[in-house]
Amino acid sequence: MIERMVLGVLLAAVLPSSGSAIAESDAVTRHRIVMHVNSGDEQVQRGVLSNIRNLYQELGRERLALEVVAHGAGLNLLTKNKTAFGGDLAKLHAEFGVQYTACSNTMKALRLTRSDLIEGVGDTVPAMVRLMERQEQGWAYIKP
Repeated sequence: MIERMVLGVLLAAVLPSSGSAIAESDAVTRHRIVMHVNSGDEQVQRGVLSNIRNLYQELGRERLALEVVAHGAGLNLLTKNKTAFGGDLAKLHAEFGVQYTACSNTMKALRLTRSDLIEGVGDTVPAMVRLMERQEQGWAYIKP
């Protein structure tokens, strides 16, 4: 008898009431992804953009935050006079809020300045530092 009473009290404490269960199921899960690009291959870069579009189509803007971190040969993706995808990148930034980060070490090595980068590049920091920070903050790491 006492065991049943204790079990009842424990269940009442653990199980939410029907009102809060509905509120919890309506809560929006926010996914955070940091996408690592270090390839200058246009086919790989096109695949990255396709992956981003597919993620947003599946999850929606409200449920996804995404940042592209580019370094090495992948920095071409974010460089005005080298990217084949400037319009696509601008559209992803405008429609979904996709963030772009350029590696400051690669920029230094290639003698690039911020004015060489496409509109929408938010940060210029060492790529390895940014990737590490995002993963420590709980962002999912994807390298297409």
